[in-house]
Amino acid sequence: MPLERELKYSLLDPYVPDLTELRSALAEASPPGASWGVAAAPAEDLVDTYFDDDAGALRAAGWALRTRRSGARTVATLKAAGETDGAMHRREELELPLAADAGGGVPWPDEVRARLAGVVDAADLRPRLELRSTRVRFRILKSGVEAAMVSFDSVEARVPGSERSALFDEVEVEAAGDTSDAELQSVGDAVDRLVRLTPSTVTKLERAEALLMLADW
Repeated sequence: MPLERELKYSLLDPYVPDLTELRSALAEASPPGASWGVAAAPAEDLVDTYFDDDAGALRAAGWALRTRRSGARTVATLKAAGETDGAMHRREELELPLAADAGGGVPWPDEVRARLAGVVDAADLRPRLELRSTRVRFRILKSGVEAAMVSFDSVEARVPGSERSALFDEVEVEAAGDTSDAELQSVGDAVDRLVRLTPSTVTKLERAEALLMLADW
């Protein structure tokens, strides 16, 4: 599966900088010889539904399986157990278009089912958590080519069928192409000049689970 590399941060102040602020901060934080550009990407409203069986087999294995709906498009995403170094997260990710639900449950793609074999029975999967996010995005360009995507996410986490919910804000800086870890970090440092970022060692799913548990005390 392709490798996803991203920096993840918690955001206490939901302020989103504008293009001029980002360009200025990137110019100050860029390594010698680097020249970054910034372009706004369309904002998104995302609905992520995470699945697992009653025993939490995927969670126990460190995997995450979700559907993501954005407008008329829905994709299935499977993320394997990964490694974390401070804010840096690395994990294998498989993302595929999802056909319309014909009423017989989620039509998981064959590639996803093959990866799940030996971990969980796809027939036992049920919706466990829903994240609704408003995402503001910026494309970071190096010599005119996309090198990273910076996303400001305002998230509401909810247990399906329950009134329990939790709100939080995050920033993700995801690498594209051959962007090095050092270059990705320089982008994160630039954003940190504009808003106070707290490195996050947990995934968005893990943070949502923790907050919902606290809300239940």
